[in-house]
Amino acid sequence: MLDPPFPDPRVQPEVRQVTSIVAGWSPTRRSSLTAITDSLAHWPDLRAVGVEFLSEHDNEQVARFADHEAATRLESLSLLDLGDSLLHSGLPTFRPPACRLWRLRHVAVSGADLAYLLRSGLVPDLRSADVLVRDLDEARELAARPELARLERLGIGFRCGWNGESPLLEPFAGNVIEQDDDACAAFFAAADLSGLRELVVRGVELVLGRMGLGARGVEAIVASGVLGRVTALTLELLPIHDPTIALVVGALDHQRVESLTLADLVATDRTAAAFAAAGAFPRLRHLDLSRNNLDAPGAALLATEADLPVLEHLDLSGRGVVGSYYGNSVQPIGDEGMSAWANSRNIRNLTTLKVSLCGLGVEGITALLTSTTLTALTTLNIAGNLCSGWPAALRDAPVWRTLRTLDLTGTGFEEEEISTLILTTEAPELRSVLLDYNSVGSGAALAQWPLLPQLWELSLHDTAIDDDGLRALAVSGAARSLLELDLEQDCSNRSARHTPLPPEVIERSAFPSLDTIFLGIVDEYHGARYRSGFTTAIRERLTTDPTTRPELLAYLAHLDMEELNDDAEWETKPPETDPRAQRLTNHRMGIERAREFIRHLHT
Repeated sequence: MLDPPFPDPRVQPEVRQVTSIVAGWSPTRRSSLTAITDSLAHWPDLRAVGVEFLSEHDNEQVARFADHEAATRLESLSLLDLGDSLLHSGLPTFRPPACRLWRLRHVAVSGADLAYLLRSGLVPDLRSADVLVRDLDEARELAARPELARLERLGIGFRCGWNGESPLLEPFAGNVIEQDDDACAAFFAAADLSGLRELVVRGVELVLGRMGLGARGVEAIVASGVLGRVTALTLELLPIHDPTIALVVGALDHQRVESLTLADLVATDRTAAAFAAAGAFPRLRHLDLSRNNLDAPGAALLATEADLPVLEHLDLSGRGVVGSYYGNSVQPIGDEGMSAWANSRNIRNLTTLKVSLCGLGVEGITALLTSTTLTALTTLNIAGNLCSGWPAALRDAPVWRTLRTLDLTGTGFEEEEISTLILTTEAPELRSVLLDYNSVGSGAALAQWPLLPQLWELSLHDTAIDDDGLRALAVSGAARSLLELDLEQDCSNRSARHTPLPPEVIERSAFPSLDTIFLGIVDEYHGARYRSGFTTAIRERLTTDPTTRPELLAYLAHLDMEELNDDAEWETKPPETDPRAQRLTNHRMGIERAREFIRHLHT
C-alpha cells in the first residue's frame, strides 16, 4: 500500500485537534518530518511527535525542527526506536538552541543528545527517556549527569559493537558484545538513578537469536542497586542465561515490583525455579516470559510453586510471526504445562493470557477454556497451536462468560472446527475473533453464527474461504458490526483467489459498519502486492463510480501499482508443497526442535 499523504491542518481543519503524530517506517519518513516542521504552528493541541529510523543524513531536517518555537510545547519527542540495531545508519543529532525551555516529559535520542539536554537545562520537566548509547565515552558522559536522578523511567540500549552472525536453520542463543558490557558497566556504576521506577534494557534481534550485552553487563545493573527500587523492569533480546536471570529475579524487591518482562532471553525451566524460590510477588500484575525456552515442567513449576496472587497479564508465547509459510520458534510448554496453569491459583485475576506458539494441542486448550478458576479473562491468544478437532464440549465453557478477544490465528481450523465453534451461542462480551491463516472452506457456517452480529472484528487474513461463504457473509446481514474486513491472501497459499471477488462482498449493504477493507494477493515475504482483488477494468470502474463505498475507494486509491498485475495469467499448477497440509508434522517437529535446544543449553 502507498503511504497516505501527510495531512495539512491549514487546509484540513478536521485534524487540528490531533494530539499525537507518529511517522514510523516508510520511504517518506523524512518528508514527514519536513511536513511536521512546516505545519507545526498549526497543530494547537499537538503534544507528541515520533519519527523513527532517522539517521545522520537527516541532521538538517532535525535541526530545523529543533529550532522551531512551536516544538517547545511538545511533551513527548521520539527520534529513534529502542530496538534499532544502528547497523545501516547512525543517529540524527538533536541539539535545540539554548534560548528556549522545552516542556518535554519524554524523549528518545542518542546518549550524547540526552546528556546535552540535561546539561543545558532545557528540559526541566523530563521524567522519561529512551536512549541508545554508541560507545564507552558516551556512556560515561551520560552517566556523569546528575539530572538523571529526576528520571522515573529509562529505556536504554547499548550499540557499541556488532556481531550479526546467526545460523539460519538451528536455534541459537545469541552473541555477547563485549563493548556493550563495558559501556553498561561504566554507565550503571556511575549514574544516579535514585528516582527511577521503570527500567527497560533492550538488545538487538537476530534471525534466530539475539545480540547485546551479556552476563557481565547485567551483573553491573544488579550491582548498582537500581533493581531494588524499580516497580517495572524489562530485559529483552539479551543473550543471557538462567544464572544471570536468576540473579535479576533475586535482586528485585518482591514486595514492590508490579511489572516484569524477561522476554527473548535464553531462559529455561531453571528460571522458573528461580521464581518459585523467590517466594511471593504480592503486587506483580504483568509477567512476560515470552520468546524463551520454558518446557512443561518449568511452566508447571511457575504455575504451582510461584505465588502471584494479583497477576492480570501473562505472556508465555513462543518466538516468531504466526503464519503458514515462515519459520518461528516454539516455547514447548505443551498440554501438560498449560493444564497446570488452568488449575493454578495464580490465574484468579488474569485478564490477558497469551500462549501462542507454545506447542499446545486440544487437551491443553480444553483445560484452559473449561477452567473454573479463570473467571476474569478477556483476552486469550492461542495462535500457532494445533486446535484441530475443536471439541463440541467447549460450546458452554466458562471462559465464554468474560472473553472479549479470541485469537485462533494459524491453529489448523477448517470447516469442521468452524462448525463446532459456532455451537457457542452465549458469549456476551465477545467482540473479536481472529481466524487468520486457516482454511474455513465454504464459510457459510460463519454467516449463521448467532454471535456474529456482536463482533467488531472477524479477521480472515489469508484464510481459505470460497465464494459461496463470502456471499453468505455478505448477504446475511449478520456481520453488521464489523469495522474491518481483511481478505488478503498470501501468494504461497494454494487456495488463494486469483479471480475477482463476488460483487455481493463490496455492496454498500454488506458489512455496513466497515471503516477499512483489504483485498487481493500479497507476497508477505517480499512486501509486494500482486493482485488487487479485481481485474483492471473492474478496478478502474469502481474507482470512478460515485456509488462505490468510501472504504473501498480508500483501499483502491492507496494501492501500490509497481508490481500489481491484475490481468496476468497465473499458473494453475499448485505449489509443490502445501504448508497447511504439513501442520501436524511441523507442530511436532517444532516441539522436538525446541526441546533439543533446551537439552543443548543444559549440556
